[in-house]
Amino acid sequence: MTETSVVNGMDIGKLEAFRESLKESPVTLGLEAKGIWEGHSGRSTVHIGPYDLGGQHIDRPTRHYTLPYGAWREVEEAIGFVGPTDRLEPVEMALSAVAACLTNSIALNAHRHGIDLEGLEVKVSCDVDPSVLFEVRGPEEHTSCMPKITSEVKVKGDLSDEQLETIHRLVHHSPVHGMVEYANEVESRVVKE
Repeated sequence: MTETSVVNGMDIGKLEAFRESLKESPVTLGLEAKGIWEGHSGRSTVHIGPYDLGGQHIDRPTRHYTLPYGAWREVEEAIGFVGPTDRLEPVEMALSAVAACLTNSIALNAHRHGIDLEGLEVKVSCDVDPSVLFEVRGPEEHTSCMPKITSEVKVKGDLSDEQLETIHRLVHHSPVHGMVEYANEVESRVVKE
């Protein structure tokens, strides 16, 4: 009988078997998010639910999430919203997705590199000029409206400089970080329902 080694909530044997299987048979995840306008400018509800795993469609009630998007009360007041409120702001949610994925990228791979994490915190931040959103500037100006996204990884543990460099390298293996850092092909369509 094989002994199971669990580190930081992961069965290391299964993790390594999954990693090895990706070399021969890459897995594709089919993901989607659907935004519905609420009839109030600047507010939408986003639904996340079913996904595809290696060609299999998975849809179960516990995978259905609803996220109310908008802005902060003070910004909604400044814009002129009637009934200002506080909601999840889309850029912050994108930053939170980068932070979550960076955390996962590091934690999923640290043990394999002999890194014993005692704690991990990732902060992702940026300054945003909303001029493109309000059509004051054109879409080609996006990078000047959000010129720099910064991530800071704080790790606890007795780590060497080499291990810190490995963690820095693992940052670039995060898929969400890659969506932000590297150019991706993006296709947009508008259809009449």
